[in-house]
Amino acid sequence: MPLSTRILFWLALFPVLPLFTQQRDSSLRPNHTSSLTIEVRHGDTGELVPARVYLFRGAAPHRLSPADSLLPLFVDNFYRERIWRMTDKPKSLEVTVHNQWHDLLLEGRGTFDVPAWDDYRLEAYHGFFWHPGVAKFALEPETAKTVVVKIRPIAPGRQEKWISGDEHIHLARSREDDDVFLKWLRAEDLNVGMFLTGMRQQHFGVQYGWGSDGEGKMPGFSIRSGQETRSEFYGHTLLFGQNRLIEPPSVGSMYSNTPWAYPYPPAYFKEGRDAGAIVGFAHFHGSMPHSQLLLNLVLNQIDFVEMLQYGWIKTKAWYQLLNAGLRVVGTAGCDFPDPHNHFRPWPRHLSLLGPERTLVKADPGESAYSAWANGIRRGAVVISNGPFLEFDVNGETSGKVFVWSGEEKEIDVAATSVFYRPIVKIELILNGKIVATALGDGKQQELALRFKTKVPESSWIAVRTKSVSYPGEPEIWAHANPVYLLKDGKPVYVKRDRDALRERWASEIEYYKKAGLQFEQESQRKELMRMSEETLRLLEGPQPPWPRLQ
Repeated sequence: MPLSTRILFWLALFPVLPLFTQQRDSSLRPNHTSSLTIEVRHGDTGELVPARVYLFRGAAPHRLSPADSLLPLFVDNFYRERIWRMTDKPKSLEVTVHNQWHDLLLEGRGTFDVPAWDDYRLEAYHGFFWHPGVAKFALEPETAKTVVVKIRPIAPGRQEKWISGDEHIHLARSREDDDVFLKWLRAEDLNVGMFLTGMRQQHFGVQYGWGSDGEGKMPGFSIRSGQETRSEFYGHTLLFGQNRLIEPPSVGSMYSNTPWAYPYPPAYFKEGRDAGAIVGFAHFHGSMPHSQLLLNLVLNQIDFVEMLQYGWIKTKAWYQLLNAGLRVVGTAGCDFPDPHNHFRPWPRHLSLLGPERTLVKADPGESAYSAWANGIRRGAVVISNGPFLEFDVNGETSGKVFVWSGEEKEIDVAATSVFYRPIVKIELILNGKIVATALGDGKQQELALRFKTKVPESSWIAVRTKSVSYPGEPEIWAHANPVYLLKDGKPVYVKRDRDALRERWASEIEYYKKAGLQFEQESQRKELMRMSEETLRLLEGPQPPWPRLQ
Protein backbone atom coordinates (compact mmCIF):
# COMPACT_ATOMS: atom_id res chain seq x y z
CA MET A 1 0.00 0.00 0.00
CA PRO A 2 1.52 3.38 -1.01
CA LEU A 3 2.46 5.71 1.85
CA SER A 4 -0.19 8.28 0.87
CA THR A 5 -2.89 5.60 0.89
CA ARG A 6 -1.79 4.35 4.33
CA ILE A 7 -1.91 7.92 5.72
CA LEU A 8 -5.45 8.41 4.36
CA PHE A 9 -6.48 5.05 5.86
CA TRP A 10 -5.27 5.96 9.38
CA LEU A 11 -6.74 9.46 9.18
CA ALA A 12 -10.11 7.94 8.32
CA LEU A 13 -9.82 5.45 11.18
CA PHE A 14 -8.65 7.96 13.81
CA PRO A 15 -12.12 9.35 14.76
CA VAL A 16 -13.35 5.79 15.32
CA LEU A 17 -10.53 4.72 17.66
CA PRO A 18 -12.15 6.13 20.84
CA LEU A 19 -15.10 3.83 20.22
CA PHE A 20 -12.78 0.85 20.65
CA THR A 21 -10.68 2.21 23.52
CA GLN A 22 -13.19 4.03 25.73
CA GLN A 23 -16.78 3.17 24.85
CA ARG A 24 -18.49 0.08 26.22
CA ASP A 25 -19.91 -2.32 23.63
CA SER A 26 -23.64 -2.40 24.42
CA SER A 27 -23.90 -5.97 23.08
CA LEU A 28 -21.99 -7.12 26.19
CA ARG A 29 -24.92 -6.18 28.43
CA PRO A 30 -26.35 -9.38 29.96
CA ASN A 31 -29.69 -10.60 28.64
CA HIS A 32 -32.60 -10.73 31.10
CA THR A 33 -30.93 -8.25 33.43
CA SER A 34 -32.66 -5.50 35.35
CA SER A 35 -31.42 -1.92 35.45
CA LEU A 36 -30.77 -0.55 38.94
CA THR A 37 -30.17 3.16 39.44
CA ILE A 38 -28.79 4.04 42.87
CA GLU A 39 -29.09 7.55 44.26
CA VAL A 40 -27.64 8.73 47.57
CA ARG A 41 -29.38 11.89 48.76
CA HIS A 42 -29.17 14.31 51.68
CA GLY A 43 -32.07 13.35 53.92
CA ASP A 44 -33.02 16.99 54.58
CA THR A 45 -32.30 18.81 51.31
CA GLY A 46 -32.67 16.03 48.75
CA GLU A 47 -29.33 16.88 47.12
CA LEU A 48 -27.27 14.09 45.60
CA VAL A 49 -24.32 13.14 47.85
CA PRO A 50 -21.28 11.23 46.52
CA ALA A 51 -20.84 8.12 48.63
CA ARG A 52 -19.40 4.63 49.02
CA VAL A 53 -22.01 1.88 48.60
CA TYR A 54 -22.37 -1.87 49.09
CA LEU A 55 -25.08 -4.11 47.64
CA PHE A 56 -26.09 -7.40 49.29
CA ARG A 57 -28.13 -10.17 47.64
CA GLY A 58 -29.58 -11.80 50.69
CA ALA A 59 -26.60 -12.06 53.04
CA ALA A 60 -23.96 -12.22 50.28
CA PRO A 61 -22.13 -9.19 48.83
CA HIS A 62 -23.10 -8.53 45.22
CA ARG A 63 -20.74 -6.74 42.86
CA LEU A 64 -22.09 -3.69 41.04
CA SER A 65 -21.40 -3.79 37.31
CA PRO A 66 -20.43 -2.12 35.06
CA ALA A 67 -18.25 0.42 36.88
CA ASP A 68 -16.93 3.39 34.90
CA SER A 69 -13.45 3.08 36.45
CA LEU A 70 -11.50 0.44 38.33
CA LEU A 71 -8.61 0.47 40.80
CA PRO A 72 -7.48 -3.10 41.51
CA LEU A 73 -4.92 -3.07 44.34
CA PHE A 74 -2.27 -5.64 45.14
CA VAL A 75 -0.64 -4.66 48.42
CA ASP A 76 3.06 -5.43 47.92
CA ASN A 77 4.62 -2.16 49.17
CA PHE A 78 5.66 -0.93 45.72
CA TYR A 79 2.43 1.06 45.21
CA ARG A 80 2.32 1.30 41.43
CA GLU A 81 -1.31 0.43 40.57
CA ARG A 82 -3.20 2.84 38.32
CA ILE A 83 -6.84 3.66 37.63
CA TRP A 84 -8.43 1.91 34.63
CA ARG A 85 -11.17 3.91 32.92
CA MET A 86 -14.13 2.95 30.75
CA THR A 87 -15.05 6.58 30.01
CA ASP A 88 -13.38 9.98 29.99
CA LYS A 89 -15.53 11.21 32.91
CA PRO A 90 -16.21 8.28 35.25
CA LYS A 91 -19.20 8.55 37.55
CA SER A 92 -18.39 5.38 39.48
CA LEU A 93 -15.20 3.79 40.79
CA GLU A 94 -14.67 0.24 41.97
CA VAL A 95 -11.73 -0.30 44.33
CA THR A 96 -10.79 -3.95 44.83
CA VAL A 97 -8.37 -5.17 47.49
CA HIS A 98 -8.02 -8.65 49.02
CA ASN A 99 -10.98 -9.88 46.96
CA GLN A 100 -13.31 -7.31 48.54
CA TRP A 101 -14.82 -4.63 46.34
CA HIS A 102 -15.90 -1.13 47.29
CA ASP A 103 -18.04 0.99 44.97
CA LEU A 104 -17.86 4.79 44.94
CA LEU A 105 -20.68 6.82 43.39
CA LEU A 106 -18.57 9.82 42.41
CA GLU A 107 -21.57 12.03 41.59
CA GLY A 108 -24.05 10.42 44.02
CA ARG A 109 -25.80 8.39 41.30
CA GLY A 110 -25.00 5.28 39.25
CA THR A 111 -26.80 2.77 37.04
CA PHE A 112 -25.87 -0.92 37.04
CA ASP A 113 -26.97 -4.26 35.57
CA VAL A 114 -28.39 -6.37 38.40
CA PRO A 115 -30.22 -9.71 38.26
CA ALA A 116 -33.78 -9.99 39.57
CA TRP A 117 -34.07 -10.97 43.25
CA ASP A 118 -36.53 -10.44 46.07
CA ASP A 119 -34.13 -9.60 48.91
CA TYR A 120 -31.58 -6.86 48.23
CA ARG A 121 -30.02 -4.54 50.80
CA LEU A 122 -28.07 -1.41 49.94
CA GLU A 123 -25.75 0.44 52.35
CA ALA A 124 -24.35 3.94 51.78
CA TYR A 125 -21.51 5.66 53.67
CA HIS A 126 -20.17 9.22 53.49
CA GLY A 127 -17.30 9.52 55.95
CA PHE A 128 -17.71 9.52 59.73
CA PHE A 129 -19.85 12.58 60.26
CA TRP A 130 -22.91 11.32 58.38
CA HIS A 131 -25.43 8.70 59.46
CA PRO A 132 -25.08 5.73 57.08
CA GLY A 133 -28.12 4.93 54.94
CA VAL A 134 -29.79 1.57 54.29
CA ALA A 135 -32.46 0.57 51.77
CA LYS A 136 -34.11 -2.82 51.21
CA PHE A 137 -35.83 -3.66 47.95
CA ALA A 138 -36.72 -6.32 45.36
CA LEU A 139 -36.07 -6.33 41.63
CA GLU A 140 -38.40 -7.79 39.04
CA PRO A 141 -36.89 -9.42 35.92
CA GLU A 142 -36.00 -7.12 33.02
CA THR A 143 -37.25 -3.94 34.69
CA ALA A 144 -35.74 -0.60 35.61
CA LYS A 145 -35.79 0.63 39.20
CA THR A 146 -34.40 3.61 41.09
CA VAL A 147 -33.49 3.14 44.75
CA VAL A 148 -32.84 6.22 46.88
CA VAL A 149 -30.74 5.97 50.06
CA LYS A 150 -30.91 8.92 52.44
CA ILE A 151 -28.08 10.02 54.70
CA ARG A 152 -27.87 12.88 57.20
CA PRO A 153 -25.07 14.82 58.95
CA ILE A 154 -24.51 13.99 62.63
CA ALA A 155 -23.68 17.55 63.74
CA PRO A 156 -25.18 19.96 61.18
CA GLY A 157 -23.93 23.51 61.48
CA ARG A 158 -20.80 22.35 63.33
CA GLN A 159 -19.08 19.61 61.33
CA GLU A 160 -18.92 21.82 58.21
CA LYS A 161 -16.44 24.09 60.02
CA TRP A 162 -13.79 21.37 60.11
CA ILE A 163 -11.31 20.13 57.48
CA SER A 164 -10.43 16.44 57.59
CA GLY A 165 -7.26 14.96 56.13
CA ASP A 166 -5.56 11.60 55.69
CA GLU A 167 -1.83 12.27 55.74
CA HIS A 168 -0.57 8.86 54.65
CA ILE A 169 -1.76 7.54 51.27
CA HIS A 170 0.45 5.58 48.86
CA LEU A 171 -1.15 5.81 45.41
CA ALA A 172 0.58 6.67 42.15
CA ARG A 173 -0.98 9.78 40.58
CA SER A 174 -0.84 11.40 37.17
CA ARG A 175 -2.51 14.71 36.43
CA GLU A 176 -5.35 12.98 34.59
CA ASP A 177 -6.12 10.94 37.75
CA ASP A 178 -6.90 13.99 39.90
CA ASP A 179 -10.54 14.19 38.80
CA VAL A 180 -11.33 10.65 39.98
CA PHE A 181 -9.19 10.84 43.12
CA LEU A 182 -10.71 14.17 44.20
CA LYS A 183 -14.22 12.84 43.70
CA TRP A 184 -13.24 9.76 45.71
CA LEU A 185 -12.15 12.06 48.56
CA ARG A 186 -15.45 13.91 48.26
CA ALA A 187 -17.39 10.63 48.42
CA GLU A 188 -15.57 9.84 51.70
CA ASP A 189 -16.14 13.41 53.02
CA LEU A 190 -12.34 13.76 53.25
CA ASN A 191 -11.02 17.22 52.42
CA VAL A 192 -7.29 16.55 52.12
CA GLY A 193 -5.33 13.58 50.83
CA MET A 194 -1.55 13.45 51.20
CA PHE A 195 -0.28 11.20 48.40
CA LEU A 196 3.21 10.04 49.35
CA THR A 197 6.08 8.80 47.26
CA GLY A 198 9.04 6.93 48.68
CA MET A 199 11.71 4.42 47.80
CA ARG A 200 12.20 0.68 48.06
CA GLN A 201 15.16 0.36 45.69
CA GLN A 202 12.99 2.30 43.25
CA HIS A 203 10.48 5.10 43.67
CA PHE A 204 6.97 4.03 44.62
CA GLY A 205 3.71 5.98 44.66
CA VAL A 206 5.11 8.28 41.97
CA GLN A 207 3.54 11.78 41.82
CA TYR A 208 3.33 13.95 38.70
CA GLY A 209 4.23 17.23 40.38
CA TRP A 210 5.17 19.06 43.58
CA GLY A 211 4.03 22.10 45.50
CA SER A 212 1.10 24.04 44.12
CA ASP A 213 1.80 22.70 40.62
CA GLY A 214 1.23 19.17 41.90
CA GLU A 215 -1.88 20.03 43.91
CA GLY A 216 -5.14 18.60 42.64
CA LYS A 217 -8.00 20.87 43.72
CA MET A 218 -11.74 21.24 43.64
CA PRO A 219 -13.77 23.50 45.97
CA GLY A 220 -13.16 22.29 49.53
CA PHE A 221 -10.83 19.43 48.55
CA SER A 222 -7.09 19.05 47.85
CA ILE A 223 -4.58 16.35 46.99
CA ARG A 224 -0.96 17.29 47.64
CA SER A 225 2.29 15.41 47.03
CA GLY A 226 4.59 14.44 49.88
CA GLN A 227 7.15 11.79 50.70
CA GLU A 228 7.90 9.14 53.27
CA THR A 229 11.65 8.87 53.87
CA ARG A 230 12.77 5.54 55.24
CA SER A 231 15.83 4.05 56.90
CA GLU A 232 16.56 1.21 59.29
CA PHE A 233 18.83 3.55 61.27
CA TYR A 234 16.50 6.44 62.11
CA GLY A 235 12.92 5.37 61.34
CA HIS A 236 10.35 6.51 58.79
CA THR A 237 9.67 10.23 58.47
CA LEU A 238 7.20 12.38 56.54
CA LEU A 239 7.45 15.56 54.46
CA PHE A 240 4.21 17.17 53.25
CA GLY A 241 3.55 19.72 50.55
CA GLN A 242 7.09 20.69 49.56
CA ASN A 243 7.84 22.19 46.14
CA ARG A 244 10.16 19.36 45.08
CA LEU A 245 11.12 15.78 45.86
CA ILE A 246 13.94 15.63 48.42
CA GLU A 247 16.48 13.09 47.17
CA PRO A 248 17.25 10.38 48.01
CA PRO A 249 13.83 9.34 49.41
CA SER A 250 15.45 6.57 51.49
CA VAL A 251 18.87 5.75 52.92
CA GLY A 252 20.61 2.50 53.84
CA SER A 253 20.62 -0.81 51.99
CA MET A 254 17.24 -1.94 53.35
CA TYR A 255 15.40 0.69 51.29
CA SER A 256 17.89 2.39 48.96
CA ASN A 257 20.66 1.26 46.62
CA THR A 258 23.59 2.40 48.77
CA PRO A 259 24.72 1.68 52.35
CA TRP A 260 25.04 5.37 53.26
CA ALA A 261 23.41 6.54 56.50
CA TYR A 262 22.94 10.12 55.28
CA PRO A 263 20.80 12.23 55.02
CA TYR A 264 19.52 11.65 58.54
CA PRO A 265 16.15 13.17 59.63
CA PRO A 266 17.45 16.61 60.73
CA ALA A 267 18.96 17.11 57.27
CA TYR A 268 15.77 15.95 55.54
CA PHE A 269 13.65 18.18 57.75
CA LYS A 270 15.76 21.29 57.14
CA GLU A 271 15.77 20.78 53.38
CA GLY A 272 12.05 19.94 53.43
CA ARG A 273 11.14 23.03 55.43
CA ASP A 274 13.27 25.17 53.12
CA ALA A 275 11.14 23.74 50.29
CA GLY A 276 7.89 24.65 52.11
CA ALA A 277 7.10 21.31 53.78
CA ILE A 278 5.66 20.49 57.16
CA VAL A 279 7.67 17.61 58.61
CA GLY A 280 7.30 14.84 61.16
CA PHE A 281 7.60 11.18 62.08
CA ALA A 282 5.54 8.32 60.63
CA HIS A 283 4.13 5.40 62.65
CA PHE A 284 4.83 7.35 65.87
CA HIS A 285 8.52 6.47 66.37
CA GLY A 286 9.23 5.58 62.73
CA SER A 287 8.39 1.85 62.74
CA MET A 288 12.00 0.75 63.17
CA PRO A 289 13.91 -0.66 66.19
CA HIS A 290 15.94 2.57 66.24
CA SER A 291 14.53 6.07 65.96
CA GLN A 292 15.62 9.70 66.01
CA LEU A 293 12.19 10.86 67.21
CA LEU A 294 13.53 12.04 70.59
CA LEU A 295 16.39 14.01 69.05
CA ASN A 296 14.07 15.87 66.71
CA LEU A 297 11.52 16.62 69.43
CA VAL A 298 14.08 17.83 71.97
CA LEU A 299 15.75 20.04 69.36
CA ASN A 300 12.38 21.38 68.14
CA GLN A 301 12.88 20.22 64.55
CA ILE A 302 9.47 18.73 63.64
CA ASP A 303 5.85 19.81 63.26
CA PHE A 304 3.96 16.60 64.08
CA VAL A 305 4.08 12.93 65.04
CA GLU A 306 1.75 10.34 63.48
CA MET A 307 -0.16 9.18 66.55
CA LEU A 308 -3.31 7.37 65.28
CA GLN A 309 -2.91 4.53 62.79
CA TYR A 310 -4.36 1.05 62.27
CA GLY A 311 -7.07 1.92 64.80
CA TRP A 312 -4.65 2.54 67.67
CA ILE A 313 -3.71 5.83 69.38
CA LYS A 314 -0.31 5.67 71.09
CA THR A 315 -1.65 7.44 74.19
CA LYS A 316 0.81 6.08 76.78
CA ALA A 317 3.86 7.06 74.75
CA TRP A 318 2.30 10.38 73.71
CA TYR A 319 1.56 11.33 77.33
CA GLN A 320 5.12 10.47 78.38
CA LEU A 321 6.52 12.83 75.74
CA LEU A 322 4.15 15.61 76.83
CA ASN A 323 5.00 15.08 80.50
CA ALA A 324 8.67 15.46 79.57
CA GLY A 325 7.98 19.00 78.36
CA LEU A 326 7.97 18.31 74.62
CA ARG A 327 5.53 19.95 72.23
CA VAL A 328 4.05 16.99 70.36
CA VAL A 329 1.34 17.57 67.75
CA GLY A 330 -0.41 14.24 67.23
CA THR A 331 -1.78 13.52 63.76
CA ALA A 332 -3.47 10.58 61.98
CA GLY A 333 -2.91 8.76 58.71
CA CYS A 334 -3.91 5.34 57.48
CA ASP A 335 -0.89 4.23 55.37
CA PHE A 336 -3.28 3.23 52.56
CA PRO A 337 -3.53 0.55 51.24
CA ASP A 338 -1.58 -1.24 54.00
CA PRO A 339 -4.42 -1.23 56.62
CA HIS A 340 -6.24 -3.81 54.50
CA ASN A 341 -3.61 -6.29 55.68
CA HIS A 342 -4.74 -5.65 59.27
CA PHE A 343 -8.53 -5.88 58.94
CA ARG A 344 -10.07 -8.63 56.80
CA PRO A 345 -12.78 -8.22 55.77
CA TRP A 346 -12.59 -4.43 55.78
CA PRO A 347 -15.17 -2.96 58.23
CA ARG A 348 -17.63 -1.15 55.95
CA HIS A 349 -18.17 1.78 58.31
CA LEU A 350 -14.49 2.69 57.91
CA SER A 351 -13.65 4.90 54.96
CA LEU A 352 -11.16 3.48 52.47
CA LEU A 353 -9.29 6.78 52.39
CA GLY A 354 -9.36 8.48 55.76
CA PRO A 355 -10.16 5.61 58.15
CA GLU A 356 -8.07 7.71 60.56
CA ARG A 357 -8.28 11.48 60.20
CA THR A 358 -6.40 14.63 61.14
CA LEU A 359 -9.05 17.31 61.73
CA VAL A 360 -8.49 21.06 61.76
CA LYS A 361 -11.15 23.71 62.38
CA ALA A 362 -10.67 26.08 59.43
CA ASP A 363 -12.18 27.39 56.22
CA PRO A 364 -10.63 25.52 53.25
CA GLY A 365 -10.38 28.71 51.18
CA GLU A 366 -8.47 28.42 47.91
CA SER A 367 -6.49 25.39 49.11
CA ALA A 368 -7.86 22.93 51.66
CA TYR A 369 -4.31 21.59 52.01
CA SER A 370 -2.84 24.98 52.99
CA ALA A 371 -5.54 25.61 55.61
CA TRP A 372 -5.09 22.09 57.00
CA ALA A 373 -1.28 22.31 57.10
CA ASN A 374 -1.44 25.65 58.91
CA GLY A 375 -3.65 24.05 61.54
CA ILE A 376 -1.10 21.28 62.07
CA ARG A 377 1.67 23.84 62.52
CA ARG A 378 -0.41 25.47 65.29
CA GLY A 379 -1.27 22.15 66.90
CA ALA A 380 -4.98 22.94 66.45
CA VAL A 381 -5.74 19.30 65.68
CA VAL A 382 -8.22 16.57 66.65
CA ILE A 383 -7.50 12.99 65.53
CA SER A 384 -10.34 10.53 65.04
CA ASN A 385 -11.42 7.25 63.50
CA GLY A 386 -15.06 8.04 64.19
CA PRO A 387 -16.46 10.61 66.63
CA PHE A 388 -16.77 14.34 66.07
CA LEU A 389 -15.06 15.99 69.06
CA GLU A 390 -14.94 19.65 70.06
CA PHE A 391 -12.85 20.88 72.99
CA ASP A 392 -11.84 24.19 74.53
CA VAL A 393 -10.09 25.54 77.62
CA ASN A 394 -11.03 29.06 78.69
CA GLY A 395 -12.48 29.54 75.22
CA GLU A 396 -9.31 28.43 73.39
CA THR A 397 -8.77 25.15 71.60
CA SER A 398 -5.97 22.64 70.90
CA GLY A 399 -2.50 24.07 70.36
CA LYS A 400 -3.10 27.18 72.44
CA VAL A 401 -0.29 28.07 74.85
CA PHE A 402 -1.30 29.99 77.96
CA VAL A 403 1.68 31.60 79.72
CA TRP A 404 0.78 32.49 83.29
CA SER A 405 2.32 33.48 86.62
CA GLY A 406 1.24 33.30 90.24
CA GLU A 407 0.11 30.56 92.59
CA GLU A 408 -2.32 28.79 90.26
CA LYS A 409 -4.22 29.02 87.00
CA GLU A 410 -8.00 28.62 86.81
CA ILE A 411 -9.31 26.62 83.86
CA ASP A 412 -12.78 25.98 82.51
CA VAL A 413 -12.95 22.99 80.15
CA ALA A 414 -15.80 22.12 77.78
CA ALA A 415 -15.99 19.11 75.44
CA THR A 416 -18.69 17.61 73.22
CA SER A 417 -18.65 14.31 71.34
CA VAL A 418 -21.07 13.26 68.58
CA PHE A 419 -21.28 10.09 66.50
CA TYR A 420 -23.93 7.98 64.76
CA ARG A 421 -23.25 5.20 67.28
CA PRO A 422 -23.60 5.51 71.06
CA ILE A 423 -20.84 7.47 72.83
CA VAL A 424 -19.30 5.40 75.63
CA LYS A 425 -17.44 8.21 77.42
CA ILE A 426 -15.48 11.45 77.35
CA GLU A 427 -12.33 11.65 79.46
CA LEU A 428 -10.38 14.74 80.48
CA ILE A 429 -6.62 14.19 80.69
CA LEU A 430 -4.35 16.44 82.78
CA ASN A 431 -0.62 15.67 82.67
CA GLY A 432 -1.39 12.10 81.63
CA LYS A 433 -4.03 11.39 84.32
CA ILE A 434 -7.80 11.12 83.92
CA VAL A 435 -9.29 13.87 86.11
CA ALA A 436 -12.90 13.91 84.89
CA THR A 437 -15.21 11.55 82.98
CA ALA A 438 -18.65 11.80 81.40
CA LEU A 439 -20.32 8.45 80.76
CA GLY A 440 -22.97 7.72 78.15
CA ASP A 441 -26.13 5.77 78.92
CA GLY A 442 -25.64 3.24 76.12
CA LYS A 443 -27.91 5.12 73.73
CA GLN A 444 -26.68 8.72 73.62
CA GLN A 445 -25.12 9.74 70.32
CA GLU A 446 -24.08 13.10 71.76
CA LEU A 447 -22.33 13.59 75.08
CA ALA A 448 -20.90 16.65 76.83
CA LEU A 449 -18.40 17.25 79.63
CA ARG A 450 -17.79 20.44 81.62
CA PHE A 451 -15.07 20.74 84.24
CA LYS A 452 -13.46 23.53 86.23
CA THR A 453 -10.27 23.31 88.27
CA LYS A 454 -7.02 25.09 89.14
CA VAL A 455 -3.49 24.03 88.26
CA PRO A 456 -0.49 24.99 90.41
CA GLU A 457 2.24 24.13 87.88
CA SER A 458 2.95 23.94 84.16
CA SER A 459 0.46 21.49 82.68
CA TRP A 460 -1.06 20.16 79.50
CA ILE A 461 -4.72 19.25 79.16
CA ALA A 462 -6.63 17.32 76.51
CA VAL A 463 -9.78 15.25 76.03
CA ARG A 464 -10.54 11.94 74.38
CA THR A 465 -13.79 10.15 73.60
CA LYS A 466 -14.76 6.58 72.83
CA SER A 467 -17.68 5.13 70.87
CA VAL A 468 -19.09 1.65 70.53
CA SER A 469 -17.19 -0.78 68.30
CA TYR A 470 -18.11 -4.28 67.16
CA PRO A 471 -16.18 -7.54 66.52
CA GLY A 472 -13.74 -7.24 63.62
CA GLU A 473 -13.44 -3.47 64.04
CA PRO A 474 -10.76 -1.34 65.71
CA GLU A 475 -11.65 0.58 68.84
CA ILE A 476 -13.29 3.87 67.91
CA TRP A 477 -11.76 6.98 69.47
CA ALA A 478 -11.22 10.68 68.95
CA HIS A 479 -8.51 12.62 70.78
CA ALA A 480 -7.97 16.38 70.90
CA ASN A 481 -4.42 17.70 70.94
CA PRO A 482 -3.39 19.46 74.15
CA VAL A 483 -3.83 22.99 75.36
CA TYR A 484 -0.65 24.02 77.22
CA LEU A 485 -0.65 25.99 80.51
CA LEU A 486 2.97 27.02 81.06
CA LYS A 487 3.82 28.73 84.35
CA ASP A 488 6.29 31.56 83.63
CA GLY A 489 6.65 30.07 80.13
CA LYS A 490 8.38 26.91 81.37
CA PRO A 491 7.42 23.57 79.75
CA VAL A 492 5.86 20.74 81.75
CA TYR A 493 8.38 18.76 83.80
CA VAL A 494 7.55 15.32 85.18
CA LYS A 495 11.00 14.11 86.21
CA ARG A 496 10.19 10.40 86.03
CA ASP A 497 9.14 10.68 82.39
CA ARG A 498 12.01 12.99 81.42
CA ASP A 499 14.51 10.57 82.98
CA ALA A 500 12.96 7.62 81.12
CA LEU A 501 13.44 9.43 77.82
CA ARG A 502 17.04 10.23 78.71
CA GLU A 503 17.75 6.57 79.44
CA ARG A 504 16.16 5.55 76.15
CA TRP A 505 18.16 8.11 74.20
CA ALA A 506 21.40 7.02 75.86
CA SER A 507 20.83 3.53 74.43
CA GLU A 508 20.24 5.03 70.97
CA ILE A 509 23.57 6.87 71.17
CA GLU A 510 25.30 3.58 71.95
CA TYR A 511 23.71 2.11 68.83
CA TYR A 512 24.91 4.99 66.66
CA LYS A 513 28.43 4.60 68.07
CA LYS A 514 28.66 0.85 67.53
CA ALA A 515 26.40 0.03 64.57
CA GLY A 516 29.05 0.69 61.94
CA LEU A 517 27.01 3.27 60.06
CA GLN A 518 28.63 4.27 56.78
CA PHE A 519 28.96 7.90 55.71
CA GLU A 520 30.42 9.39 52.56
CA GLN A 521 31.94 12.20 54.63
CA GLU A 522 33.27 11.96 58.19
CA SER A 523 31.75 15.39 58.91
CA GLN A 524 28.29 13.80 58.60
CA ARG A 525 29.08 11.30 61.36
CA LYS A 526 30.50 14.05 63.58
CA GLU A 527 27.37 16.17 63.16
CA LEU A 528 25.15 13.19 64.03
CA MET A 529 27.09 12.57 67.22
CA ARG A 530 27.13 16.28 68.10
CA MET A 531 23.33 16.48 67.88
CA SER A 532 22.98 13.20 69.76
CA GLU A 533 25.14 14.36 72.65
CA GLU A 534 23.36 17.73 72.77
CA THR A 535 20.03 15.90 73.04
CA LEU A 536 21.33 13.75 75.89
CA ARG A 537 22.61 16.83 77.71
CA LEU A 538 19.28 18.65 77.37
CA LEU A 539 17.42 15.60 78.69
CA GLU A 540 19.38 15.85 81.97
CA GLY A 541 17.03 18.60 83.14
CA PRO A 542 13.74 20.28 82.20
CA GLN A 543 13.07 21.13 78.57
CA PRO A 544 14.22 24.70 77.77
CA PRO A 545 11.47 27.19 76.83
CA TRP A 546 10.09 26.49 73.38
CA PRO A 547 11.57 28.72 70.66
CA ARG A 548 8.38 30.60 69.89
CA LEU A 549 8.06 31.59 73.57
CA GLN A 550 11.62 32.94 73.95
